[in-house]
Amino acid sequence: MNLKQLQCFKMIMLHKTVSKAAEVLNMSQPGVSTMIANLEHQLGFSLFDRRSGRLHPTVEATYFYEVTDRLLGDLDLANQVANQIRQGKFGAITIATLPGYGLTVLPQAIARMHATKPDVKFDIQTRSSHMVRSLFPSQQYDIALVEPPVEPSGNVYREIRLRCVCVVPTGHHLATREVLSVEEMAQEKIVALFNDHSTSRQLSAAFALAGFDWAPLIHTQFFATNCELVEKNVGISIVDPITASHFENRNLVAVPIELDIFHEVFLLHPPAGEAADLVDQFVQELLGVISSYERSDAY
Repeated sequence: MNLKQLQCFKMIMLHKTVSKAAEVLNMSQPGVSTMIANLEHQLGFSLFDRRSGRLHPTVEATYFYEVTDRLLGDLDLANQVANQIRQGKFGAITIATLPGYGLTVLPQAIARMHATKPDVKFDIQTRSSHMVRSLFPSQQYDIALVEPPVEPSGNVYREIRLRCVCVVPTGHHLATREVLSVEEMAQEKIVALFNDHSTSRQLSAAFALAGFDWAPLIHTQFFATNCELVEKNVGISIVDPITASHFENRNLVAVPIELDIFHEVFLLHPPAGEAADLVDQFVQELLGVISSYERSDAY
C-alpha cells in the first residue's frame, strides 16, 4: 500500500462519496476508485459495500480507519516539524560558556530568540575554558564562549574584546569620577583575578609602567566573585563591562579607567557549511547583545 491509497481511503470515510473525495484530493473519480480497489486487493478484505450508488464502510474498514487516521496524523505532524526546521523555528542548541556570560549575555540573547522562535530548545553548560577548548572539536557543543588561547581547528572563531571598567561601591569617593587614573586605583585595596589571567597580566604591566606595584589584596577565579566582594566594601576591582552591568543595581558603580585593559573572549562555532541555520541565527542574536557593551574600539 502507499500513501495516496491511504489518503483516498480517509477522504471517502470522511466525505462518504468518491466524488467528494476526488474533489478534495484534486483527483478524478476513476482515479480514486482505482486506488481503493488496489488497496482492498493488497489488504485482502473489502473496505466498502456498494449499495444504491453509495459506499458504506465495512466493519474491517472501521478498524482500519483508526490506524490510518493516526498514521496520516503523524505524517502531517512530521511535515509540520520539517517545515519548522526549514524555517529555523524548531531545533536545539547546546552552548558551553564562561560563567559570567552564562549569567548575562546568553539569557538576553535567548530571550531575543525566544520572541520569534519559542520552540527552540537550549542547553547551557558552564565549563572552564580549558575544558571547552579540549571538547569543542568533538562537536559536543554548537557554540562555545572561551578565553584565549584558542588554536585554529577548522572552527569559526570571533574575537570579542571588551574594555574593562572599575567597579566601586555606591557612595565610594571614586564613584563620581569620570575616569580613574592608575594612581587613584593603586591607593585602594584591589580585588583581581588570578595572576595568570590576561586582565591581571595587562594590569600588572600597566601599573609597573606607571611606577606603581600591582598588589591585589584578593585573587579570585571569576569577575562575578570580584563584584560580590566589592559590593561588601572589601575593595575595588577592574572587571569586564558585561559583569559590571549585571551588578549595576546592586550597590555598585562602574567607572571608566584611563588604561586600555581588555577582556578577551572567543566565540566558537562550526563553519557555515556544517552549522545549522538555527545556530547561525543565534550567533547573530548573541553578537547583537554583546555589541551593546562595546565601545567603538572594542573589537
